Amino acid sequence: MEQDSNPQIEAVNFDGDRYAVADLTPRVLEGFNMLVRLQQDVQEQAYQLKKSQGAQTSVSAEIKSMINEDKIKPLEDIVIDDTSTE
Repeated sequence: MEQDSNPQIEAVNFDGDRYAVADLTPRVLEGFNMLVRLQQDVQEQAYQLKKSQGAQTSVSAEIKSMINEDKIKPLEDIVIDDTSTE
């Protein structure tokens, strides 16, 4: 016997309540479909953020290493003494 590769959802949980999919109106079904897509978008954006943060950390470490290898010294803070009297 073959299993259905696209099982039908019979009920959904939303805001603490359970609803039969057969009872949902087309606009509510559309709302749920929109919500599912939005949740997927949020997950994708979270992934992209983590990926970008990892790349940013890696590039920052690479720059620090290049600065050390190339023996580049940071600028000294210049203190201006304006307490002299004229």
